[in-house]
Amino acid sequence: MSRASKQPELMSGAALAEALADAIETPRLKFLRHADAVPLVQSIQGREADLDRVPAPRGDSIDDHLLAAAGMVAATRMWRETRVVYDFDSSLSESLVDMELDSEFPGEVLRRLPHPNPLFLFRKPIMSQDQFGRLTAMRGFVLMLRPSLAEVVSTVDIDKHDGVPYAVIAVVDVLDEHGSVLERQTVELFAPTKAENTTARKMMDEAPVIHVLGGEMGPQDSALREYMARLTLIVVSHLLYVCCDKPDLEKVPAPPRRAQRLGIRRGRAAQVHRVGWRLGPAIRQFHEKVDRLRRTAIRRGWKVIPHVRRGHPHTFLFGPRKSLKKVKWIPPLLVNAAAFGRDGEGIIVPVH
Repeated sequence: MSRASKQPELMSGAALAEALADAIETPRLKFLRHADAVPLVQSIQGREADLDRVPAPRGDSIDDHLLAAAGMVAATRMWRETRVVYDFDSSLSESLVDMELDSEFPGEVLRRLPHPNPLFLFRKPIMSQDQFGRLTAMRGFVLMLRPSLAEVVSTVDIDKHDGVPYAVIAVVDVLDEHGSVLERQTVELFAPTKAENTTARKMMDEAPVIHVLGGEMGPQDSALREYMARLTLIVVSHLLYVCCDKPDLEKVPAPPRRAQRLGIRRGRAAQVHRVGWRLGPAIRQFHEKVDRLRRTAIRRGWKVIPHVRRGHPHTFLFGPRKSLKKVKWIPPLLVNAAAFGRDGEGIIVPVH
């Protein structure tokens, strides 16, 4: 059985991350080799490369499609030097994507990544619809800084590149009506790191061009624009969570080398951090209890039906004259829980 066909629950976070990185890197390397342009990868990483072998420029620059492909390969190679993986609980992911779009937060919080160049991994893919109405499943994404089309740098260099957005390289599967994969796309989005206050909706509205192998998709029509916005929301909500104050983040001990399964490349071991594996089960229990309370309310004819406020970021001011800011992610909560008496007790999600 190939790695791609294994069930995700039977694979470690490290193995899944490697498979995701391969999905980004392999087709682009093939594309670059066919064009005899592999040296572009080292050039984009700021390392010595034999650019004499790169195809002659078209006009004033090397073909943008070659640069985009080389940039994605450079990003995955940079990730392999740190191998930080954020392995998300599916219930937390669902709650993050359902976040309140108009909750304001300082954009500067997105600069506070706990680790360099992380790969965000979704064990349960996040579903959407593309501009053609096809079902899509986002498997995860890698985060880098992209000062220009011909440059990729580490996220630890964010202060040296003030205002430069994150380059988000995501793996998205297009599915048929039976859930089988029709094609695998690797798309490139950008997440702003500006300091001013913003919201998820504003960032979605500013969603830029998506790059895919073999072409570029821009926001020419409303259906494509909506698809880009949904992908941007997935990225922004998960990025914001890990950048918030005290996220539910727990490092997984690395297994002994002899216990590592096939499929993990030799070299530096992956640093897998489980995200939301404590908070996720609490969110699941919360929604189960709210559903039971709704059914009870309808059966008994209550005038007040349970209402849930979705998870959202909240900015707190602290320090001298409240001059400092921190952002916490507030889990979903039941509004007016006291109105339901004892039936409404015990449906509060703990904040870690």
